[in-house]
Amino acid sequence: MTKKDRKTGTSPLPSMMNWTAEEKERLSLVLSWMKSASKKKDAPAGLKELSDIALAQEKLYKAVANGTWAAMSKDEKCACNKAIFGCIEADAYEKSILNPDVATRAYGAMYAQVISALGRELTETTQYLMRGILKPFLYACELIAEIYGHIERDGVDRGIKQSLYFYAHDYCREYAELRMSEMYGASARQTIEEMVRRAAEDESCLYDYGLPISENVIAVHRFLAKQPQRTIDEMARTFVNGFIDSFETMRIDRAPKKSVFFDTYFGYERVTARAIDLFREEGLEPDLCLACNLLVYTSSFLQGGMAGTSVNRQYSYDHRKNYLLVFQRPMIEEIMESRRENLERYKEACAAYAGIAAQEVFGVPDIKFVNKRAVPVTKGRGGDFFNELRTRVCDLDEKYMPEEESTYTIIAYPVPSIGDRFEEVFRETIVCNNLPNAKYKEIQQKLIDVLDLGAYVTVTGRGDNETNMKVMLHTLTDPATQTNFENCGADVNIPVGEVFTSPVLKGTEGLLHVMKVCIDGTTYKNLRIRFQDGMITEYCCENFPTEAENKAFLKDVLLRDLETLPIGEFAIGTNTVAYAMGIRYDVQEKLPILIAEKTGPHFAVGDTCYSRMEEHALYNPNGKEIIARENEVSALRNTDPAKAYTNTHTDITIPYNELGEILVHAADGSVIGAIIRDGRFVVPGTEELNIPLEELEKEQ
Repeated sequence: MTKKDRKTGTSPLPSMMNWTAEEKERLSLVLSWMKSASKKKDAPAGLKELSDIALAQEKLYKAVANGTWAAMSKDEKCACNKAIFGCIEADAYEKSILNPDVATRAYGAMYAQVISALGRELTETTQYLMRGILKPFLYACELIAEIYGHIERDGVDRGIKQSLYFYAHDYCREYAELRMSEMYGASARQTIEEMVRRAAEDESCLYDYGLPISENVIAVHRFLAKQPQRTIDEMARTFVNGFIDSFETMRIDRAPKKSVFFDTYFGYERVTARAIDLFREEGLEPDLCLACNLLVYTSSFLQGGMAGTSVNRQYSYDHRKNYLLVFQRPMIEEIMESRRENLERYKEACAAYAGIAAQEVFGVPDIKFVNKRAVPVTKGRGGDFFNELRTRVCDLDEKYMPEEESTYTIIAYPVPSIGDRFEEVFRETIVCNNLPNAKYKEIQQKLIDVLDLGAYVTVTGRGDNETNMKVMLHTLTDPATQTNFENCGADVNIPVGEVFTSPVLKGTEGLLHVMKVCIDGTTYKNLRIRFQDGMITEYCCENFPTEAENKAFLKDVLLRDLETLPIGEFAIGTNTVAYAMGIRYDVQEKLPILIAEKTGPHFAVGDTCYSRMEEHALYNPNGKEIIARENEVSALRNTDPAKAYTNTHTDITIPYNELGEILVHAADGSVIGAIIRDGRFVVPGTEELNIPLEELEKEQ
């Protein structure tokens, strides 16, 4: 009988972690074939490169297995890492078969992405080799051998696409079992924690993760290594306190909760290790796993976790939709069944799950993405299938980990590529993240008191900003006990500084215009979105040369391949300290939306902030119930659940310097009061918010 995992009552060893003599022989044979086949004069394009990567991975594994890896110098470990991942770095990528353009020249646009995907699949197995798990590496090598063998025998035809599909389909359950054990199993957590603690003390141990390590990761690690322990403690404490405080804010019982999922970046190990200790003091065990982009994970929403900043964002962009290569109707049922099995296997761990503690980074270099012919695009049934799966996965997860029983916190820090004044920006970010909650909540309540008097709000831009939005508010049937806006402190979203609501869609209309805004590391240029009855009707930007490319880009990354999205949130940011930092250090357009949303009014497209929590009553510090927890779309959960949620929520901020007025109106259109005029707060008692803006004006 297999020893049981104390946390879950299930076997701690997924089938992926079993390794037999027969599988060892299979790996030896496939590596031998790759090595010999790649040496042939007429070897198909890309086979030698993939063979070299596989042999470098084998060498790496042997070094880990025999103990010589631990004794290697930082430079030696770096060289091993680059032997595997160097192909995705900017210059090398221009000649690599992992680049769809290179594969297109060899195989044509129809099949190029399949060949490129092989390289990504192979390199993504490296993290498992570092932990002695060989099956993913074996399966990737056998897939390469199968596809290149087919090319040698039959040429390039649909057979290679079929091979890729059956690879994903046939191994779906094994991979899902492995991934869920990483996310919720105690033994996997311990392995990653040991890596984090080693890396916190020794820069060379960053390579122990088995993932590409960027210059930003190294630079952050070195910067934090020089910081006094009190700074590390302060960063970790802010992070942990935000999560703990959110239980009180959300009125969620923390007693049954035993674990918190970490989603952090490499380079911050000193902070992460300290946060682990602090969470344990609060009775919460950290669930730690590494981000992974294996094909099965990206097609089934299982790729989150700890990661480094991208070493080549064009590479990441090129492969962002590889899942479409295998996504067919049978995959939906296979993914759902395997997920259901694993959620049941880990149901005790899921019931004890408290939520996600996420640390983001900002300041990565902007890039002008190039659209490539071979990269798959979402269209027709593929897009419909994927959106259907996304909804079904969320609905299933909700049964095991109800949204109303868990919480989250998010915090962000800069990386050195933000510019020469990185250290100053870092220190100012710490200041922003630690602004006093109580003071801001008191000021923000004065804004809410005015906003709650209105039937709707108008927001207009100034200068070149053409924003002209009308936002309808819910009717307060008992203003003495009810409010439309949440008074948001520094708990779920750090730093402090916003009041927000879920607008009524009918009558919400107009143009939202932002000159530049950074969302998920991408800067959107001259973004325009038009709304009618709260739904997107038109959209455009200027990131690409043609209107068609820009619309396709926005539909992909902003609308998540849906035809339209509702306005899920309207908010007014109050963190003028963060705004002044962005202007003062010329990093405004690089601020993450987490901080940027606090530097002006913002609109979120997608679900409300209360998605799947509409029945969960929430209250402001003054005791008033926040009644604006849903809109006409989320209300469909009672009649047409499949249409109630979009499973996305993206904030778009208008900075103060592009903002004209925010006015509160009565139902007849008359102005009840102003919140902001000419970029300044005008509600009595909010004058302190203008001080950073006035100081900034004097400096310029």
